[in-house]
Amino acid sequence: MNTYSSEHNQKDSDLINRICTGDENAFEQLYHHYYPRLFRFIGRTTWREDLNEEVINDVMYTVWEKAATYNHQCKLSTWIFGIAYNKTRQALRNQGHFDEDSLNAMEIEGDLFGEEDAELKQLETREWLDSILKILSSDQRVVIELTYFEGLHYSEIALLMDCPENTVKTRMHHARKILAVHLTNYKNASGLMN
Repeated sequence: MNTYSSEHNQKDSDLINRICTGDENAFEQLYHHYYPRLFRFIGRTTWREDLNEEVINDVMYTVWEKAATYNHQCKLSTWIFGIAYNKTRQALRNQGHFDEDSLNAMEIEGDLFGEEDAELKQLETREWLDSILKILSSDQRVVIELTYFEGLHYSEIALLMDCPENTVKTRMHHARKILAVHLTNYKNASGLMN
């Protein structure tokens, strides 16, 4: 899970303020800081590796061009991931690949199996998760990703997705129920239940 601290928030705030003045070094720092997070988010959202670099570049170009429009009413990460969410949807539409199955977000971290053969079992778990996550709606997958891996609050996700906070909570509730059922089935099939 993301433990985005107030120290990071302050650093982001300082960087965006410097970017507003045309500071390319600050932009480069912000780019390198967000690149891995955006790569993971976009990759898990689209499952289209060919779009990752293009969308990241579009997102960061928008950050550079629109830095002065960032109003500090939400965390910078919320603003950037809002741009990423919209750019990803647009890229999929432009390529004719946007439908409910095109957005596929999230990979639950953690090892369900203990220490023995952790890498192999983690790979098995990820493959299983990839398969069941496709059952969730695209909006449910995005809510899971932004909550658990980007540390955003429901109010921030609602702002980003342009929907009421209760809608975000409902999507999360349904996603958790679906994942819980499939996790129990997976544990039973793998002999992990006591």
